[in-house]
Amino acid sequence: MRSALPVALAAALLAGCSGTEGLLDGLTGGSEPPLTGAREAVLTNTGLTGSGAIASDPIAIPAAVTNPNWSQPGGIPSNAMHNLTLSRQLKRAWAIDAGTGSDSDGRLTASPIVVGGRVYVLDSQATVRAFSAKNGAAIWTRPLAPEGKDGEGAFGGGLASDGSRVYATSAFGEVLALDAGSGAIVWRRPFGQPIRSAPTVSQGRLFFSNVGNDVYALSTSDGAELWRYQGTPQQASIIASNSPAVSGNFVSIPYTTGDLLTFETGTGLLAWSDNLIGRSVANTASTINDIAGRPVIEDGAVFAISHAGRMASFSLSSGEERWSIEISGSQTPWVAGDYAFIIAGRRTMAAVARSNGGVRWSANLPGQGVWAGPVVGGGRLLAISSKGALASVSPQTGELINTVNVGEEFFIAPVIANGTVYLLADDGTLIAMR
Repeated sequence: MRSALPVALAAALLAGCSGTEGLLDGLTGGSEPPLTGAREAVLTNTGLTGSGAIASDPIAIPAAVTNPNWSQPGGIPSNAMHNLTLSRQLKRAWAIDAGTGSDSDGRLTASPIVVGGRVYVLDSQATVRAFSAKNGAAIWTRPLAPEGKDGEGAFGGGLASDGSRVYATSAFGEVLALDAGSGAIVWRRPFGQPIRSAPTVSQGRLFFSNVGNDVYALSTSDGAELWRYQGTPQQASIIASNSPAVSGNFVSIPYTTGDLLTFETGTGLLAWSDNLIGRSVANTASTINDIAGRPVIEDGAVFAISHAGRMASFSLSSGEERWSIEISGSQTPWVAGDYAFIIAGRRTMAAVARSNGGVRWSANLPGQGVWAGPVVGGGRLLAISSKGALASVSPQTGELINTVNVGEEFFIAPVIANGTVYLLADDGTLIAMR
């Protein structure tokens, strides 16, 4: 049995710290070193040691594609979005109050989704709201709390959509299907334990896991249970809203135990599993084993990173390990071209070769605070910080292009749809920039 965490460490996790460095600074009161100009050197004490040779060819990013929707927490079921159309000169188009943000009762963790010209937000009190993507105008509101209950402390869960419906998981242990246009409840199903993670919808099936690491597949038509897998609970975990990755006949599920499990989507048969606890990581947060970021599937490979010191690539069909790196992170890798771009710890961005795990470059993002992301839009990497800075970074070199002071605190990665970047602040403010 794993030891209980000290109160201070648990509080730091609840505050949204993404990695060990941030936790230690918060506990010791240590100051953060200034940003240095040496951008391509692998930083010390970060675990950024590649497993393969580093190529010398320039990093090529695919041509930008305009995505009208961001229908899943990771954009699409596989969580691999590559390079999305986005202007290099971003200005605030609108900002609205999208619901209750983080407070003493709970955290705002769910990523917004964008479907059919609407932005959907799940706040920290289990209320879903729909807004116009054009101007932020309110369209509908739907509390998810069962009859006789309120939403206080009901944080966690998430949203996904297939276009006609919005599917929501909640801390009440329920899954609901809402009409995307009106917010009317189409069906709701109870599953007992709270659900902190977001769902993923693909080919008429909805996949999610609860706090006990039980995995479910439901029919999107009526919520009927198609299959389930009983997992193993983890005593301590990061408050995060990750979600499965789906591609073809496989779904990969991130666990709070540090395990990555891949199932056949139709039958629920466990195809393979592996553990992402680092072999040599040694830090005070190593009892937190979460895969807090989403796995990413691309070209028959699964990429995932854990808080417990390991990033790896596996064959989707067989689970054969292709490479691994001793490194900690709680953000979702972003795959574009031949590289996976990551944020390690709280502010170290790096380019990792998809083929062999070689680290091409790593660089500290500026300022204090923790960073969420990255995403790739308009050929550049974007990340947002808890200090309100939106950073643009060159994917070729790791050089900082610019930063924009947005003003609020952020712990949720940016979302891009139809040439607009959406930012959900920790106080519940939703900002659109285009």
